[in-house]
Amino acid sequence: MTLELTANEVNNVYLLREKSAHITKAARSATVANVLAPLLCIPMFKDEVHPSHLAIWLGYMFIVIVIRTWMIFKLEYEAEKILNPQRDLKIVTYAVGIVGFGWGLGWILMAPDLLMVNRMIYVYMTTAAMISSMFAYSVNSATFFAFTLPIMIPSLSTVLWSVHIFPWPFSVGLASLYIVVLSIAKNFAKIFEDSVRLRFRNECLYQELATERDQSIAANVAKSKFIAVASHDLRQPMHAVNVYLDLINLNNLPTVEKKSLSKIKNGITTLNAMFDSLLNISKLDADAMQVTHRVFLLDEFATTIRDLTESKATNKGLIFNINHPNLLVRGDKLLLQQIVGNLVSNAIQYTESGQVSVRFESENGCLIIDVSDTGCGIAASEQQQIFNEFYRADKTRELHDGLGLGLSIVQRLCDLIGADIGVMSTPGQGAKFTVITPFPVSTNEEGIHAAQPAHKTQDSHRSLQGKYIAVIEDNPIIVEAYKQTLANKGAYVHVLSEHPSELDDQLVTIDRIDCILSDYRLSHSTGDVLIQKLRDNYNEEIPAIIVTADTSPSHINLFAQLNVQVLHKPISFHDVAAAIEKIIFSEKAL
Repeated sequence: MTLELTANEVNNVYLLREKSAHITKAARSATVANVLAPLLCIPMFKDEVHPSHLAIWLGYMFIVIVIRTWMIFKLEYEAEKILNPQRDLKIVTYAVGIVGFGWGLGWILMAPDLLMVNRMIYVYMTTAAMISSMFAYSVNSATFFAFTLPIMIPSLSTVLWSVHIFPWPFSVGLASLYIVVLSIAKNFAKIFEDSVRLRFRNECLYQELATERDQSIAANVAKSKFIAVASHDLRQPMHAVNVYLDLINLNNLPTVEKKSLSKIKNGITTLNAMFDSLLNISKLDADAMQVTHRVFLLDEFATTIRDLTESKATNKGLIFNINHPNLLVRGDKLLLQQIVGNLVSNAIQYTESGQVSVRFESENGCLIIDVSDTGCGIAASEQQQIFNEFYRADKTRELHDGLGLGLSIVQRLCDLIGADIGVMSTPGQGAKFTVITPFPVSTNEEGIHAAQPAHKTQDSHRSLQGKYIAVIEDNPIIVEAYKQTLANKGAYVHVLSEHPSELDDQLVTIDRIDCILSDYRLSHSTGDVLIQKLRDNYNEEIPAIIVTADTSPSHINLFAQLNVQVLHKPISFHDVAAAIEKIIFSEKAL
């Protein structure tokens, strides 16, 4: 119950801030009209209204408009900067109320002396003011009535005056108009309040989603980092189990034990494959894989693939073919071996009869690889999904063990080396995977060293090497994820405090900052304030990025004025790192 009450209170404060901001902006924009309207009355009414009455009215209007303008322009008009919306609404209500009273006073002081034409002009002026107030002030009923009632009551009371101001049908029409104005104002206020409350709920939901996404990604990064770093320790006991199982001679065991141990060995083999997949995907998540470029013989590479996979095909009664020209290749042999090995293992797993073929060839000076099989094939509707993590086709799920990571790892490795992968398949007739690598090939050493990759590989492992990144964030989980992600890119990370005294002490020991990464809404400050403080401290417009869930136009304009790039939550930490890399090197290019 307490949490619900707190949420309602926050909602009400949010609504009051929006009301105050709306009315203050509207009142500011109406300042010129408030000044000009009384001045226009002078040439129109001076020959008809008693001089003392006109002087009293103009003097009053001059004083209250000055007071109104001073009060209105002292108020904050940006909702997020309003500290006490209830106080601000009272002030603006008073400011517009005294002006409304002035227009009502005009009915008493001037209307009896005016000719019918000028009375109609005065009616037009006051009615126009009320109609504009429907949309300017009606979001807060006290403000709206403070302005309109002092105008409505004197104008309607003219039917009771001894002086014949208007024909009674006109007064009835004027009363009907006022009723319409009140009705529209009521509806507009309701629509405004509903829209603000809906926006508040949406922002809360969006913020919760962004927070949960950040925490999920942070946990995933931490998990992946742990598994990637601890892979040696995790592999050791698995390796010991495999060695001991290999030492056991199944032929020396009774039939029952032989059968059981054979099943254990098959289970361990499957577990090994799953374990390798998890470790590989975790290494990719943790950016623990690096692309290297070395020259190797395609013949030797093909022989390695044959040695690693041919026995698996033979054990299933499959024919294994591998064809390649005599070429030199310059690229990452180990990553390429993992790509081809996974594709061949996948082909063998889903092929019950026939053959598995691997073909290497050169196209446009680069290495192309085809892995084809005569297996069950892949439906057209699943040919894109098979590259997703943990995806397994329904028709093969019960037939084969595994985690559904093999092709996901292949896709991630292809992205890492800058290769393209595609699949062609007809269900029941097999599948062919084609990998177009950027690795140059040649028939001689001179040619291979002179050749250039088809396009730049995505070796972004140390793309921020030697850069100093300042991080300002009040969520320790997010801070740790930022530190790991940026450190993996080669950056030095300074986690800065949002408290002024602590921040000053930190800056004394920091000689340089290449980029600032900050959340917007912090516990005790905002990101834009701290970014400006850092820039002032180093007397330099340091490239800066703010991460926020706030998409309001006022904030977008604020960040643009400060020359700060905005990233909207939810966003992955790798995308944040890519944005930092882009902003640093674009500034350097300039």
